[in-house]
Amino acid sequence: MKVNFEIKDNHALSTAGRFIDLHNDFDFVNFDYNVAEREIKLHWKKSNGDWVDKNEFSSLVLTHRGVTFLRVIEQKEKSIYEDDCCLGEFTFFPSAAREFNDSIVSQPKPNDGDDILYFFENGLVIRIHCEEIELAASSD
Repeated sequence: MKVNFEIKDNHALSTAGRFIDLHNDFDFVNFDYNVAEREIKLHWKKSNGDWVDKNEFSSLVLTHRGVTFLRVIEQKEKSIYEDDCCLGEFTFFPSAAREFNDSIVSQPKPNDGDDILYFFENGLVIRIHCEEIELAASSD
């Protein structure tokens, strides 16, 4: 898997010298799956909290290309919005161990054959295997 970022502290991204805290500074807003293109996009927007740096990016998109595996584990039935939009942690994890969907490995870059797992505060887990993940950020 090719990526243009590193995972930091299992809740943030690092790219081009920028530390991007997905847990504290961004809200998850959308999930697009284009089956024909084998592409999944995860969309985030900058949180409204007063702790968020005013110079932080306004939105982020993680585009997963060449998707060959997707598993979505449902969220808790009575979750609240604040938990629905909040990423808890994310990690690269071996695709050979797909029966484990509750483990974190601290590694900044993927190894050959890894999946990426996104763990949300509401219990939702998104697991993807793909050829490439591209981070795109915008400032409005």
